[in-house]
Amino acid sequence: MKKKLAICANGWNYDLLAEALEGIKEYSAKEDFDVFVFMCFASYSVYSDMVRGELNIYDMMDPEDYDGVIVFSTSLNSPDTAVELCRRAKEKNVPVVSIGLEVEGISSICLSNDEGMRGLVTHLIEKHGIENAFFIGGTTDHVDSISRLQAVREVFLEHGLKLTDEDVGYGRWSNKHTADIVDEVLDSGRDLPDAFICANDVMAMAAATRLEERGHSVPDDVIVTGFDFGKEAQQFYPAITTVKQKYDDIGRRACELIFEEINGSTKRVNESVPSRFACGESCGCAGDLDYKKLHIQYCRHSFKRNTDARLLEQNERVLRQWLSDVESYEAMRDAMRDHYLANHQFEGDSFFIVIDGEYFSNLTLDEKELGHRAGKKGKEVLLAIKDNKLAEGLSVSAKKIVPGYKKHDGEQHVYILLPMHYFEYTYGYVVFTDLPYILREGMLYPYMEKLQQSFKIMRTNLRLKRLNDIDRMTGLLNRYGYENKALPLYEESLKNKADMMVMFVDINYLKIINDEHGHLHGDNAIMTVVRAIEENLAKGAIAVRFGGDEFLILAPDHDEAKAALARQAILDWLQRYNDTKQVPYNISVSIGYAVTDPVGRPDATLQDYIREADRLMYEIKKEMHSENDRRKS
Repeated sequence: MKKKLAICANGWNYDLLAEALEGIKEYSAKEDFDVFVFMCFASYSVYSDMVRGELNIYDMMDPEDYDGVIVFSTSLNSPDTAVELCRRAKEKNVPVVSIGLEVEGISSICLSNDEGMRGLVTHLIEKHGIENAFFIGGTTDHVDSISRLQAVREVFLEHGLKLTDEDVGYGRWSNKHTADIVDEVLDSGRDLPDAFICANDVMAMAAATRLEERGHSVPDDVIVTGFDFGKEAQQFYPAITTVKQKYDDIGRRACELIFEEINGSTKRVNESVPSRFACGESCGCAGDLDYKKLHIQYCRHSFKRNTDARLLEQNERVLRQWLSDVESYEAMRDAMRDHYLANHQFEGDSFFIVIDGEYFSNLTLDEKELGHRAGKKGKEVLLAIKDNKLAEGLSVSAKKIVPGYKKHDGEQHVYILLPMHYFEYTYGYVVFTDLPYILREGMLYPYMEKLQQSFKIMRTNLRLKRLNDIDRMTGLLNRYGYENKALPLYEESLKNKADMMVMFVDINYLKIINDEHGHLHGDNAIMTVVRAIEENLAKGAIAVRFGGDEFLILAPDHDEAKAALARQAILDWLQRYNDTKQVPYNISVSIGYAVTDPVGRPDATLQDYIREADRLMYEIKKEMHSENDRRKS
């Protein structure tokens, strides 16, 4: 039977992950694995609650559901999370390999920063004669940042040079912070360094861009280098002089270690894969590759990529407009399915959105309240495009997180799972299959960001509409809700020529309860009747607080017999409540109802039937009062 391999990775390092996945896919195909990649965009440079929402995707990875786990521990941007993931797998006796960090008791493949960084700095000193440099690291506590800085300092000392603490800054692996550091260096009054040596390619490109913006040419005025040898750095102009890590070999080796442990090996391996210097143009050399050819290819491809990006943006804009106008969760689901069935060329042949249904169906709760209730209702499949077709009836569970997944399927697949969240409150996830276009072209982060914004806008609009329609005390529809919900419901029953119950409920002696026991007890009487109504409300029916102590119930597909049962159900519920003697008074109601006749009375209005139900209710109430007066006399 097909095996399952879980991978925990970060989307910001997708070029490196994609290279590793090539090795992983190659080995997995040979040993019949499906690959499940739990991925997010956690970053050191955003709010902590946003990071928490991204990291929640890893909570979905139950090691017991997989035959092996690979954790890209240094790239998760959360060392604690990486160690915890490794520990969870180890505790469940599931084979696990850490890529980057050494974690006690498990196999690890560490990326040697030393060889590549030493080769790069030696090249800068001996080939280009640099005498001073500014090092831009990731974060102060990151193992890769520390080791790369150490290698730079060692090579400087070996050549009689020195890199002081004033020559070091930390760009937090990001564009903005790196640009800020470059500004600080340029504005400090110090001489322009011979080189900016950056701990990754992203920061190198950010530094080169800001230097050009400030009037300094790279590499003519100053050299800029990076680390990673990512695709974007190769296509950048000038192509970044950097360090290459052999991630395809790392991916294959991680799979080998997993499979050896599956077959009974108890040996724990801690290996180090060397990096190598990759000469580019940003130091002033021609570079190791035909970078001119790469730049030409990039320029030729840019038209299609920009055109595709605009089309993707248009698709997202259309979806956002649709979702901003929907009136209900059901309408949202239909709009999503219609939209993606016609527009999923960038998402791939099979694409799924799974959500916590309560996020959209329970609009009375805010995100924080929903976050505390997470998992109580389970997940449901909002959208399933499978093999370019709309798939219905697929389910998910804690054990089966990809809709419709079958382990005996003969084809090998790679599933990419990303979280959907509002700050730290996760309400679902998206599944991409087999590395579709938006992953390969680096469009995934803005895509996910806009999709989540669309959902947030839609839910906010639904909440506003809902709050305008809802009576704040009881949670039932108010008069606005009556106009927005009741009238369309009646029109629908006329259109379908179906009977509908129109019921009027009035609380008896509410004034006496208020006068003798206080308004808190009066409120209790109202809410008790509301519970009696809600717990006996038929599917598809609606309830309206029509006045202070008056309620209207509309129930489609209710004939005389069903209406009588509905009335009795409310009366019986209240009788059971009164029998408990929770309060020093009985709570009772008078109920009148009418059943519409769309065939015999097609011109009758909803208001006509409400008046009839109200009149019958009043007659019952009058008779009850008369009977009580006779008893008292």
